Amino acid sequence: MNRRAHILLQTGSLSALLVLFLGTAQPSIAQEETREVQVSFDSLSVRTVGDRTISDWLRPVFIQDEFRLKARNGMDEGTGFIRFWGDVEIIEKGDTIRADRVRYQKETKIGLAEGNVSLTDGSVVLRAPSATYFSNEERTAFVDGVTYEDSAATLVAQQAVYMSKENRATFSQQVVLTQEDMTVNADSVVHLRESGESWAWGHIAALRASMEDSIRVFMVADSLFRDAGRDLVVVSGSARLARLDDAAQDSVFMVASRFTIRPDGSMTAVDSVVVSAPSYDLRADSLTTQDSSNDRTEARIFGQPMAWVQDTQMRSDDLRITSGALADSIFGVGNVFVATPDSMSGRTNQLRGQTLIAVMVADSLRSLAISDNAEAVFFFESEENGGSVGAKASGDGMTFTFTAGALDRVAFYEGVEGTYYSGALLDQLANLPGFIFTPEDRPNRRRTGAQFWDAYLERTTVSSSR
Repeated sequence: MNRRAHILLQTGSLSALLVLFLGTAQPSIAQEETREVQVSFDSLSVRTVGDRTISDWLRPVFIQDEFRLKARNGMDEGTGFIRFWGDVEIIEKGDTIRADRVRYQKETKIGLAEGNVSLTDGSVVLRAPSATYFSNEERTAFVDGVTYEDSAATLVAQQAVYMSKENRATFSQQVVLTQEDMTVNADSVVHLRESGESWAWGHIAALRASMEDSIRVFMVADSLFRDAGRDLVVVSGSARLARLDDAAQDSVFMVASRFTIRPDGSMTAVDSVVVSAPSYDLRADSLTTQDSSNDRTEARIFGQPMAWVQDTQMRSDDLRITSGALADSIFGVGNVFVATPDSMSGRTNQLRGQTLIAVMVADSLRSLAISDNAEAVFFFESEENGGSVGAKASGDGMTFTFTAGALDRVAFYEGVEGTYYSGALLDQLANLPGFIFTPEDRPNRRRTGAQFWDAYLERTTVSSSR
């Protein structure tokens, strides 16, 4: 049988003070470093079990260096571990941890807190079912779910590590970050409280919605950076966006390697850019957008841009697209080439020049204007026999007008020259230099939208199912 000893020290309204030093106190701390540990309490019970001396404390206050812990009950297990339970509170270097229970290792200064755990420094609060506190490193680890709140952000995750000295939190597994007008779902997030910067990785699904306007931007990507102080967002790695205007009831889908979204709503997209809007689709190397006056949005497209309006394909060195409530316009500068199929002849109308203006109304192409050394090859119905007639013409400028998507009228001005081709001569009508018509490259709006929403809903459903 184990030998048992029992000592009771009752102090009434005063507290007893137990000062433990290396080799001068209980056998349970004989392996500790030569550092002072102080314990004050209302009552003490000491018992020996085998080679261990166990101490039971009532309302203990435990102090080790800058570490201070108080609770309703405590027990030194005689193995280097101390248990505390009942309104446990730890204070160290500005941090306060509260929990129902704590098991603390005196030598390593590591504590396991369980039950209604909270950590705060006055500016941030973390709540969780359990946490492990590493005093020497000023680090707290959460593995059973955690909620983080500071003045500008809320994060929820399965796991987290909070570094008190750096005010840095690292979250993992089904993370949800909420900051004012933005919500981010991710596999992992690093958040800096003082700067308001956050980095997210893995299966990103984000929503940015301002209360001041009707625009909502949904994002899917591999990584995301958010600077809340500057209201800057960067998404990258298979990045895709859906921009919804609730007031206009339309949507724009975008794909790129990286998007940068600024506080004023302007955006930059780089590398393999794809845009699918109600009135047009495009591909390019890079794109920038900004809101202009009169509720219009302007996009500048660079790097071999190519745009499609219905079946009409347009390309130039640079493109600019303006979108408004009444009409959308495409402006092209440098080596403009437009190709649009002619349904009757089965051939392709071609226009080239140095500048382009295309106007779309109600998502339908209404007119094309080409200027500066304008040339065209186009086809129309013969008034005599109803067959197809071709023409090759040039001038300082020309205008093509469309009705219901079909070519309706052609007009040239200034220095016009032209040749008609009909009958057997029609086959002699050659394409214009630089002719390229690749309708298969046009983005499929329905497919692009479906792929985006499938990815977005999959990633947000996983986070919400926790």
